[in-house]
Amino acid sequence: MTDTAKSDGKFRVAIFADFVCPYSFLAVEQIDRLAREYNLEPMWRPHWLHPDTPPEGTPRERTPEAEARAERRNAWIKEMAPDQFERMHYPEKRQYSFLAFEALEFACDHGRDFAFKTAVYDLMWTEGGDIGEVETLMAAGERAGLDPAEMQIALHERIYAERALAAVVQARDLGIMNTPTIFLGKTRINGWTYYEVMQQVMEQQGMRPQVALAS
Repeated sequence: MTDTAKSDGKFRVAIFADFVCPYSFLAVEQIDRLAREYNLEPMWRPHWLHPDTPPEGTPRERTPEAEARAERRNAWIKEMAPDQFERMHYPEKRQYSFLAFEALEFACDHGRDFAFKTAVYDLMWTEGGDIGEVETLMAAGERAGLDPAEMQIALHERIYAERALAAVVQARDLGIMNTPTIFLGKTRINGWTYYEVMQQVMEQQGMRPQVALAS
């Protein structure tokens, strides 16, 4: 998995991330742009940041230390990604990710995982949705062109629970520590980075934007 440029000749892009991670949210726009410009199909895979979070979530920490960390984080995001910062609304609690990972597997089986992940991030980070709730994931599924009723059945019956857990274990076995962790072909990028850095990595591996190829 660390070598995503496989023998079938396709250039592989994989992103290990958690929906509850603000830095992963920041990467969505970048990866979506990368997909458009280079005509790629990136894979979003789970990296479970807080497996101790219960399904109902946990209240946000309100200690002075936690507030200071939040201020530093917000200042960093405002400087590095001002457009996204203006759209972001931090949840009042730490949300439960695993159900969303199950829904991502469902979307993958229906070929809509790339659109689904964007809808989940938007619902959580810009619209105040709770991704630990089936209704939020159904709404994301509908936006991504999935049948929400079919998704509801899959989530209630936990059809994808085992597969989602296997994906979480795979990330752990790969030594994923940062969210996001981005694989561009043979290159691994730990954490959020500028789009220009990803462009340089693509060029180093012989990839060119489709616009340039068509001109």
